[in-house]
Amino acid sequence: MKNLLLLSLIVISAVTYGQEQAENKFNIKYQNYTAYTQMIGSQKDHNAVINSIQMEHNFLLNKTFAFGLSTGIEWMDIKMASVGPNLKIFIPAFNQQSLYIGGSYGAVIPLEDEKEEWIEVLDTKGKHFFNAEAGYIFPSKSAMAFYIAMGYRYQKYSYTRTDWWRNNVERNIEYNRFILKLGIRLF
Repeated sequence: MKNLLLLSLIVISAVTYGQEQAENKFNIKYQNYTAYTQMIGSQKDHNAVINSIQMEHNFLLNKTFAFGLSTGIEWMDIKMASVGPNLKIFIPAFNQQSLYIGGSYGAVIPLEDEKEEWIEVLDTKGKHFFNAEAGYIFPSKSAMAFYIAMGYRYQKYSYTRTDWWRNNVERNIEYNRFILKLGIRLF
């Protein structure tokens, strides 16, 4: 998992460095979407609202499609990092406004081990996430624009525990959440 995180950081650096060359040759624009995200669940959940910071590095093709890499950090029961491909489809509107639908799918990497009272946790494993959203980008004549998005997020991880009356037990944790994003688009 650490190799996957290192590889994603290298890809992010290469994407940022190659922005000028890609724009001139193939009419591709680099866009960065950075958002504060709240994942809202049921009141019955241990954490009804989970905070997250998410960043999407996208290449915009023909003002209609954008593809790239989605990264983020979530403060769930434990801190988790998410990395995966991202796709956006833009629906042009009037006066430089735009609506979009998008989605991401990728891996979840635990940044710490699960902690439980009276039980020894042997290992924490990240599994996968899926994100679908629809958003609105507010018009702007500069390289920066604000956006808001709503959608759905599914995320899963597991941990292996041992206790005094059982041997090793793997517990799967799943999150089905409504998401609300407030963010900034750059470039």
